[in-house]
Amino acid sequence: MADGPARARRRRPAAPPSAGPGTTSPAERSKLLATLPEEERAGWVAEFIAAHGLSEAFQLLGVCAVPWAGPLGRAVVDALDIARDAGSYPWSFSGVMGLAERCLDPSEAARLEILTATPDEPEDASPGAGGYWSEAFQRLVSTLRLRATMHAELG
Repeated sequence: MADGPARARRRRPAAPPSAGPGTTSPAERSKLLATLPEEERAGWVAEFIAAHGLSEAFQLLGVCAVPWAGPLGRAVVDALDIARDAGSYPWSFSGVMGLAERCLDPSEAARLEILTATPDEPEDASPGAGGYWSEAFQRLVSTLRLRATMHAELG
């Protein structure tokens, strides 16, 4: 089957080859992923994020159906939580946060409420990062609640 090697590359997000057709850039991976059914695509991207974090996932997220499937949404939120725990600044992830505001299932707002608290900052964390993350997650939860209200009123 002609699609065999391409499908095999899409199925191994934990260990993508470093070079070759369909693996040299996120744009090429996105094109390959677009050929998969929505659920399989979301699962692959969720596994990719779990294995590699969010740094290379932004373009991959753009080919996923909205609202994001549960496992994909959880993978994105888990990766953001890991970045917060590492003491990174949230604006390093502002593109993903913006996508999350638009693409997470609005019903996830209640589950994400715990992330709005200001975390204890590790010694090696960027000063004030915890407060910034708290604000970023508050904005995310507020946006999801607004979207849920809009869906309820329109539906």
